Amino acid sequence: MEQRNTEPLMILLACAIFLLVMAAGVLHVFHGKLDEAGIVKALPDTATRTLPVTKTNTDSLHALMFDRDTISSMFTGLETFYQSIQQVQSDHTLLHIAYFGDSMIEGDLVTQPLRRSMQRRFGGQGIGFIPVTSPIPGFRTTVKQSFNNNWSVSSFVRPGNSEGVFPGVSGYVYISEEGAETRYESPPGSAAFHTAEIIYGGKNNITLKIKTDTASALLSLAPEHPVSSFTVVRDSAFSLFEIEVRSARPGVFYGVNFENGPGVYVDNYAFRGNSGLPLNSVPSEIFSGFNTTLRNKLLILHYGLNVFTPGVEDYHWYEVAMVNMIRHVKESSPGISILMISMPDRSALISGEYHTPAGLPEFIQLQQRVAAKEHVAFFNLYEAMGGANSMKTWVEGHPRLAGDDYTHPNGAGAAKIASLVYEFLMKGYERYLQKPDSLTFAKSSAPTI
Repeated sequence: MEQRNTEPLMILLACAIFLLVMAAGVLHVFHGKLDEAGIVKALPDTATRTLPVTKTNTDSLHALMFDRDTISSMFTGLETFYQSIQQVQSDHTLLHIAYFGDSMIEGDLVTQPLRRSMQRRFGGQGIGFIPVTSPIPGFRTTVKQSFNNNWSVSSFVRPGNSEGVFPGVSGYVYISEEGAETRYESPPGSAAFHTAEIIYGGKNNITLKIKTDTASALLSLAPEHPVSSFTVVRDSAFSLFEIEVRSARPGVFYGVNFENGPGVYVDNYAFRGNSGLPLNSVPSEIFSGFNTTLRNKLLILHYGLNVFTPGVEDYHWYEVAMVNMIRHVKESSPGISILMISMPDRSALISGEYHTPAGLPEFIQLQQRVAAKEHVAFFNLYEAMGGANSMKTWVEGHPRLAGDDYTHPNGAGAAKIASLVYEFLMKGYERYLQKPDSLTFAKSSAPTI
């Protein structure tokens, strides 16, 4: 029998194994971020080693490198917002940005510096919408608020007993008893009030006594829509605005909107522990009523911290639920742009050191898939912060940008996040001004959910 020479085959096999090993090494060394064109930006090898290597992180690395839609920010759908911004500048109109989030934006964090940046460029003076009461009075420094106990508060997590009464987009609705009072004051060093727009609803007529620094008056409010409003205007600025309910029948209130002149107003809709899904429970007529009354032109949805849990791998339920929520918001907000912001980086204690936990990059991918599927804009805050282990740097660096929980930004960190959001929005605006169709994000196909 003729003996075959197997040496060439052995050499080829050895070469193949060598190439596979080298390919795996390249994947490890070139862990990094995608730029806007989808090009991998390599990070130093030390940056790779700070994130514990697990099967989940390896899978995530593969997805980040080869799925160009995974971590790229998108301006999709912001055209209508930018058209309205142009109109603010040309026709001296005004608009509102509704910023929805959880405890990360509580106390006007993120929204306060974002509001200042927008008003510095586009005009407007005023803090926008403020609810009737606050679960943590005194925490927010942009308004001094006090109230008595004659309010029944219903919310996303504590539904009321009144039939047909639903929380507003803030997550709260306030049912008045006779004698219910709420008081707003402009803090020292802050701009005074010029108008105060009372946002209310329900079916019962309401009698109010309103008071400013120098005058008081009686009002009779008759709800005409699920969300109605009445604007109090004075000849001069005032630093105090107080409401006292004089009617015995229960009244439905949502809050007060403070504006001064044309420009841009950023409203803070913080709700601690919110996953974003409760927005699905706000009836369309109430959601659209808020949009119309406040002239909302951009809705920002910033969630994730209260959903992502280290060690949990299956979030398909949340992906499906978020798609349904965004569809509800879109149906309730025709002609209004929507921006999803990813959750930030966060750290977990792993073997005595704080690191980005396995699974977080995949969760960011989930959020981006939802935005892409529903054709809404997406800003990858995780990537903008610096990606993996950036929260560790924020906590332990100088200046310090986050708290000891390695999750929530402090005041300086919130200002940094606001600057990143502002830069993203203005970058899209400049692109829009140069070439409006440049904002379109091309996808070959939407992900299946």
